[in-house]
Amino acid sequence: VFTQTKDGVLAFVVMFPEAGYYKFQIFALEASDESKSLPNAYNYLIHVKDALRPAFPFPKQYAQWKDGCYLYSPLVMNAKTSLAKVDFKVYVPNAKAVAVIAAGEWNHLTKKGDNWEGTIGLSKHRGKDVKVTLNANYGSDETKYATLLEYIV
Repeated sequence: VFTQTKDGVLAFVVMFPEAGYYKFQIFALEASDESKSLPNAYNYLIHVKDALRPAFPFPKQYAQWKDGCYLYSPLVMNAKTSLAKVDFKVYVPNAKAVAVIAAGEWNHLTKKGDNWEGTIGLSKHRGKDVKVTLNANYGSDETKYATLLEYIV
């Protein structure tokens, strides 16, 4: 399950590996609630009649991702994904800079309107278990970046 927020709307993106029944549970509490326990808010039983495409893992999400970020692309990167030119497009509110880092190589994205965008070649990292991270700088210290997402290629 991949979660993202845009304009106050929380979206869940779900992929299913095969046909069958799946239980999707949402646990929640109000932001002002200091409880350590998340109560079950919704339960969904989803019947998948046909898995039309293979399911691949979503990127790992880090804490600051939940602060209103939205990923347009790429939603997944895997062994079958073309890595020659990977188009990144992401909304990161309040970011001063956004970069994709792979094996220590920094690739800064360009601000276009409200989004950050860029095309990055990652083919040389295929099959090497390289972590590809999406990172954002939010403050006056231009050297500090928070990791938002992590892919493995």
